[in-house]
Amino acid sequence: MEITLKILLGLYILQALIKFVSLLTVPYATRIKRIAAVHDGGGFLRRFDDILLLLMIALIALLAAVGLEHLSFITGLLVGLTLTQVLFHRFTRPLSPDRAPPRPITPIKTMSYAIQAEPRLAWRDIILQGALLVWALVMLITQP
Repeated sequence: MEITLKILLGLYILQALIKFVSLLTVPYATRIKRIAAVHDGGGFLRRFDDILLLLMIALIALLAAVGLEHLSFITGLLVGLTLTQVLFHRFTRPLSPDRAPPRPITPIKTMSYAIQAEPRLAWRDIILQGALLVWALVMLITQP
């Protein structure tokens, strides 16, 4: 079970790192077309989030099966939640009309468009998250 957990975590970390790299390297016009397609995809985001929730439950179950250390888990949970909150708080500038999402406008759609429009507002958070993900991937590969 431990190898399964490590493989799933490694794949999830790679996916997260790819998202960070694309946020910083893919041109805005391409990124925003992708975001628009996700938000206008007829419930795609809701289904995707349901799949992610199931994946998180599976990861926690695997972690519990191989030996969950409660202090480490709780610390990681709170750090992860706080990093996400702080990242979201970086996006306080109103979007210009040419970068605002099309109607219907939802809070998550506005946040997605804001992140795509000005990712550099969260440069500290992105660097910290990226560094933590790289460290985690190195640990998965090098530690028994």
